[in-house]
Amino acid sequence: MKIIYNADAITEPLTGIGRYALHLGQSLADLMKQQDSPIQSLRFFSSNRWLDDLSTATKSNQWISSLRHFVPFKHTALVRYHQMRSQQLKSLTAAMDGHLFHSPNFILMPYDGPSVATFHDLSFVHFRETQPKYRLKFLDQEIPKTLAQAQHIITPSEFVRQEIVTHYGHPASQISVTPLGVSEQFKPRNLEHCEQSLKHFGLSYRRFVLSVATNEPRKNLLRLLNAYQDLPATLKTQYPLVLVGSKGWKNNKVRKIIHQMGRKGEVICTGFVSQKQLHQLYSSAALTAFPSLYEGFGLPIIESMASGTPVLTANHSAMEEVAGGQALLINPEDTASIKWQLESALNDAKWRAKAAQAGIELAQKFTWENCARHTLTAYQSCIN
Repeated sequence: MKIIYNADAITEPLTGIGRYALHLGQSLADLMKQQDSPIQSLRFFSSNRWLDDLSTATKSNQWISSLRHFVPFKHTALVRYHQMRSQQLKSLTAAMDGHLFHSPNFILMPYDGPSVATFHDLSFVHFRETQPKYRLKFLDQEIPKTLAQAQHIITPSEFVRQEIVTHYGHPASQISVTPLGVSEQFKPRNLEHCEQSLKHFGLSYRRFVLSVATNEPRKNLLRLLNAYQDLPATLKTQYPLVLVGSKGWKNNKVRKIIHQMGRKGEVICTGFVSQKQLHQLYSSAALTAFPSLYEGFGLPIIESMASGTPVLTANHSAMEEVAGGQALLINPEDTASIKWQLESALNDAKWRAKAAQAGIELAQKFTWENCARHTLTAYQSCIN
């Protein structure tokens, strides 16, 4: 099996899709080293060149991340960039036969050989009001082309698989579920091993509520903030709300509330944090709140569980599937539901301890090696 893997999604700041692309690519490279590996060749394509080492992708692709902040005509820039890298891929692969091409971030570039694309969710279909218009326009143009070109589609959950079948009429036999993994660095840690990040952000061990999400409408931070505001004052004093994540978009109202609550000491907004800090914050929180309106998987659920921290999340889409009965579920559109379950969890130390242990056991099933092996099976289906 010869594979060309598109690494463009691996750009700073690394959000869910970027981490998926990085960890899956690294796990495929690890599998190729094994004696019985079906992988004969694995090449990493990024923008306009080959990468020898996937770990350098974030630095190699830094110019892509920087460009986003300066290009005024974002849709035109996105189309031109897609055209540029498509031409480069065609040029670099002109003399290469028998290779399969995988794009881990929705959109395929034109390619003559077998092609696979990963669809992480259909948020651009169901929650269009939460997406930037330039991105929607680009996806509307390119998704039909990708579905027509791909011999196989990969999704992270059965929920997304069924959505693709229902919405696009795509054959279920051409869609594989490859559940995501969680890095071994997400693990339980005691106070001593979390002290550096706790001191940096002025927090106490197991004395805060953590939320890890990009600040954009689909992540439902507005309702989370309103629910948290309604908690008894004693709980808010004991358990400040810590928001971790990139700046995002369409969030002016959320930013104003964060500013108001921050002045009272109720909310701490860290912005994007390093992986080391993220590991320590997960391991030292009392509870992780992830009340998103829609997810194709929900990595923070598994990352928190692997870190020994119980989870509050939504009772629909892929989140309930991923939580596996080990999280506290809420109606994400009901602020009162979020508030009631937050209060219940923070007042119930016995439940938190029990849920933490159950979450650790569940998270052990989600590894990047398993994700890579399921992906290889999907590749084989594509080739066959």
